[in-house]
Amino acid sequence: MTSYFNDVAVWQPHDLAYFKRLKAYGSRGVVVKSSQGGYGGTPYINSVGKLQVINAKRAGLKVALYHYGTFNSLRYGQADPASEAKLMANTAKAWGLGKDTLMVLDAEDSSLRTKASADAALFFNELKRQGFHSFDIYGPGSWFWAGRLKIGTSYKLGGWPASYGSSSSGVSGAKAWQYTDNWKGLGVDGSLDYGGQYTTKSAEPEQKPEPKLTKQNVDDYYYTYNPKRVIVKRTIYQHKNNQLGSQANRGRKLKPGTAIDIASVHFSSDKVPVPYFKLANGTYITANRWFVNNAYYELSNLKTIKVIKPTYLYRDLHRTKVVKRSGFKSNKWPKGTLFDVKKVIHWQGGFVLKLTNGFYCTAYKKYVKKIK
Repeated sequence: MTSYFNDVAVWQPHDLAYFKRLKAYGSRGVVVKSSQGGYGGTPYINSVGKLQVINAKRAGLKVALYHYGTFNSLRYGQADPASEAKLMANTAKAWGLGKDTLMVLDAEDSSLRTKASADAALFFNELKRQGFHSFDIYGPGSWFWAGRLKIGTSYKLGGWPASYGSSSSGVSGAKAWQYTDNWKGLGVDGSLDYGGQYTTKSAEPEQKPEPKLTKQNVDDYYYTYNPKRVIVKRTIYQHKNNQLGSQANRGRKLKPGTAIDIASVHFSSDKVPVPYFKLANGTYITANRWFVNNAYYELSNLKTIKVIKPTYLYRDLHRTKVVKRSGFKSNKWPKGTLFDVKKVIHWQGGFVLKLTNGFYCTAYKKYVKKIK
């Protein structure tokens, strides 16, 4: 889903009301100018940047930083881009931002060398050495078209070109596009985020405080049964044994959106037994609802669904007798079809939906979506 975001500098307000207003107009993220130049020349730090970061976060916006680059390794040596990266890194740290902050290089100044991407690599190398690991590059669309700036590369740059008065950025594969300098008439740059890195939360899970578990509430926080299949909500790891708190036991990293089949559910030997899942390959993952989501609808409050992938309806709970669609080439009900749900049935370790028309269908979220 495409979302709006804005970039701000010293010229924009820094109070909470301003960022709440941006959010009310539909913005989901803000890129704050942190700095310009470097220690070898005339370093500049946005005097209101820290307040902009604080209040943007308080308003519920995702925050990234950008540095306006003026380096040129041909004139001043290879240490010049690194000097500017150090200024940006130190500013981010001073403002209390973590190493997972998206760090954007603004590459548009006339002082940059023609092969700006070569110096950009030196800039990102230094940021990486400082511990940061999320990067992107901004610049005029024409610079991307001419090859002066490049997306992708070993830094996984999504690309954020600027191109006004056009129907798109014109840069194939770009993950963001700055399309106006007067977004919603508010006198601030406006951009579209196609890749999610400017407007959604980090893929790395925030740490949710562990609740005080009791035998009565453990099911509120963990799956105490085998849901057969789960979808990863926040990054987790497979573990070699059931010691899920040990980093030494970590195996494969599972990213959000990954579907995992569950072989069995087990419980710890704690005073309040904590569930965890075993997979068919003998590894283990958490059964915490904060990190994984049942791939099937399980709650009785489901009222209406929409077909999102063509699927069959059945006359029986075992789902062996397909409902025939007279006059149609396929017996599958097409995408967009709405059905009212009478009951969510826990059946043979999984879930099946009984519809108000008397038929049955899958509760798998890959095929049907909850409407209400």
